Amino acid sequence: MPAADAAAYVHEQLYALAPTYRAVATLHAPVAEVRGRVGDGELTPVDERTCRLVSHVDTLDWLAFRLTTLGCEVEVHEPPELRRHLRDLAGRALRASTAHSQPGL
Repeated sequence: MPAADAAAYVHEQLYALAPTYRAVATLHAPVAEVRGRVGDGELTPVDERTCRLVSHVDTLDWLAFRLTTLGCEVEVHEPPELRRHLRDLAGRALRASTAHSQPGL
């Protein structure tokens, strides 16, 4: 046993596996259109053209990737850290897309 208290060890290991972030977003697409692409998130229809996603994930990078590859417009409601992370990623992507490359470098 890697710890003196077995119950405390098991609790610590299970806590380490718990998702870090709870995300809520509105997806501007019908549930049927995004259901197979969302993964383990919970989708709820808002109307025939939009749905609500509630998801629990470990990293903002993974969540940002998932949201930006759904192929629809997305409104992030929470967490605020995700909105900041998406702005940072967008800035890097914009700079990468407008950078002038030099042959041979």
